[in-house]
Amino acid sequence: MQIKILTFNIHKGLNVTQSKLTLYDIRELLHEVDADIIFLQEVQGEHVKNQNKFETWPDISQTEFLAGDKWPYFYYGKNHSHKHGHHGNAILSKFELNNSSNIDISASRFSDRGLLYANVAPLGVPLHLICTHLGLLKKERSSQVNAIKHFINESIDTNEPLILAGDFNDWQSTADELLCATGNLKEIFRELKGKFAKSYPAELPLLKVDRIYYRGLEPLECNILKSKNISDHRPLLAKLEYNLQ
Repeated sequence: MQIKILTFNIHKGLNVTQSKLTLYDIRELLHEVDADIIFLQEVQGEHVKNQNKFETWPDISQTEFLAGDKWPYFYYGKNHSHKHGHHGNAILSKFELNNSSNIDISASRFSDRGLLYANVAPLGVPLHLICTHLGLLKKERSSQVNAIKHFINESIDTNEPLILAGDFNDWQSTADELLCATGNLKEIFRELKGKFAKSYPAELPLLKVDRIYYRGLEPLECNILKSKNISDHRPLLAKLEYNLQ
């Protein structure tokens, strides 16, 4: 069974300068790609100021709006709260999400970060999903990676497949060294193309910050998608196959 996944930092549904609502363009892109599972970062759970600013701001949450009729199962985890609302990570899925949870991995009081977890079982065997967005500072990323490693080691059976995707802000690849040292994780772009994907900034991608790690699955394809200035990141698309032998 093949699984198509996408990870995308949607920049709260706004363009780079935050002057234009791009949520409808983002939804169109997601529906065109039609991935089975989608990992989203910087999803706006609520923003009263922007809701009043943009006439076409949806009456429902961004997660529910993006899911539409394509992904009947979705889960949003609030990471950062502010006076106008909150934002965080989200997972959209065509398969039922089980044991969903949002774990605080913040390493600084100035930067709220989370680990969003769920699993699906389309073949009866759990496929574990982790969506995350790490901090900007090397020291906090190290702490957050250790928290992710601890969660994986303590909560997920080593024989069960896993996908860890999101915005790692890891342009120096120091977090990658820590991640791959545990749990037999591999990064799909490096495995298939020999190097990480350049995904930021979207107009002229130079930094390799977005990643798709996996284990217990066979990597088949991976691509960087153009995002038409609908976010400051470009989406990453990958196709993997269950390897249950």
